[in-house]
Amino acid sequence: MINVFISRPNWVPPALKANLPEFYALLDSMGFNPMTVGTNVVPMCSPFEEVRELMQQCKCTVVLGTHQIIAEDVKIKGVPQERIILPTEWNQIEATMSLMLGLPTLVLLHERVAARGIFERGAANLFVHAFDARSKGWAIKLAPALTALKSKVAP
Repeated sequence: MINVFISRPNWVPPALKANLPEFYALLDSMGFNPMTVGTNVVPMCSPFEEVRELMQQCKCTVVLGTHQIIAEDVKIKGVPQERIILPTEWNQIEATMSLMLGLPTLVLLHERVAARGIFERGAANLFVHAFDARSKGWAIKLAPALTALKSKVAP
């Protein structure tokens, strides 16, 4: 099994959470062992240190940008927005740490989440894959991207 760091929020909306097992089943079927602080890895120190230590045990990273923050009546760069959906700020931190550690990094962004920071196309030298976890069968569409990631780390 290939240890893969999964950057994702510990809380996700119920509609998305119900379909996450499909993603984890796909990872398992492809030979990945997903590891996430606060989900299947109990932290023993500060989150930042725990993430760093866990990433050093992994061969690659998958950043799963899902709903975490919903802001209404906000301004972005001075422009009023009725509503914006953002991923967890930890996606930004963990993706950057992964890239700085030189790990192959797959970035996935739910279609309703704003493409900001690491999720902006061209912000980093990687491709941002879109997905919609609200429907059954969503994860299998990510198989080609996961296969490409696996080719970067498999012996």
